[in-house]
Amino acid sequence: MVSSSSSMLIKISDWASDLGFSEISVANIETSEKLNDPIKKYTKWIKSGFHGEMTYLKESIPIRRSPDRLLRGVKRAIMVSMNYLPQNSSIDWREKEINGLKQSKKATVSIFARGKDYHRIMRKRLSKLAKKISKEVGPYGFRACVDSAPILEVELAQESGLGWRGKNTLLLKKNQGSFFFLGTLLTDLPLKVSQGKEKNLCGTCNACLEKCPTKAFVGPYLLDARKCISYLTIENRGIIDLSMRHLIGNRIYGCDDCQLVCPWNKYAKLSPLSEFDVKNELDNRSLLDLFEWDENQFLSNHSGSAILRISYEMWLRNIAVALGNAGTALKKNKVQNDGSISKIKETLLTRINEDKPILKSHLVWALKQCQ
Repeated sequence: MVSSSSSMLIKISDWASDLGFSEISVANIETSEKLNDPIKKYTKWIKSGFHGEMTYLKESIPIRRSPDRLLRGVKRAIMVSMNYLPQNSSIDWREKEINGLKQSKKATVSIFARGKDYHRIMRKRLSKLAKKISKEVGPYGFRACVDSAPILEVELAQESGLGWRGKNTLLLKKNQGSFFFLGTLLTDLPLKVSQGKEKNLCGTCNACLEKCPTKAFVGPYLLDARKCISYLTIENRGIIDLSMRHLIGNRIYGCDDCQLVCPWNKYAKLSPLSEFDVKNELDNRSLLDLFEWDENQFLSNHSGSAILRISYEMWLRNIAVALGNAGTALKKNKVQNDGSISKIKETLLTRINEDKPILKSHLVWALKQCQ
């Protein structure tokens, strides 16, 4: 039938490209046997407690084991990637990002969150891809998934030949690095399966493991999410552990360190979509400026952004920690007399009496760093 032919895959690939996806591949998930080993590793990771407060990761194991629960009669997973580096990124963008981490008063927001929310963008375009397929083959079952359903995306992407899992646990591609999003279109169509897995090309390189500020990697391919700055600033809804605060530096939403030092990311491609262009100058804002936003500004300026995954209080919490770290860095550089530390203390104190218990404990800590 036409859905299992090579010509059909070529058409799907062309449609996907038109929609802004960089690559597609197809994995066979008609039987769940291939997921047995990945599920065992995943379960062991959960039992080690590395998932932290993300209880949904534990609760979803049965579904991850059996994709049929997400779409009855599922046969294939169409895996897609979408590059997200902003279109105006310069040739030396990695060097600029690394240098930005050294500027203690500058806010660092993970590149993926500087533009529009990728969940919405990819899900909408996956649905469009599904409709194009439907016009070609007639009615069929499908489900578009972008971090919205319990799927072992990286494992399926590996199985389909889209790339290999790097030592930092992210999917890598030798021609595109890792600055891309993954999406999945589950379908009951018997599409032709992509042939051949990508060879793991990490070799003896451990740059990502060594660069991690909080030493969140227990070893190659094994992450303790509880120590990851992305987890601490996004998933952790409460108090950030004292031992982690200085290590966070000026990162207020997510962390790109392990990607920035990956040699394969010299091949990272720019996004063809303007939706991932930087909004609100989030690549060049001061911590003090962002800390002064009121809640309406926070909600309005981040409208349509993944940053709204965290609350306003968490936003202020993260910036307070970064301001405390800025105070520490300024003291080390012996620039107390230029007024920078006084300005940080003054700004932090403007919120000390607000009814935000989580924020207050971090404010108190940050003020101590400025003494």
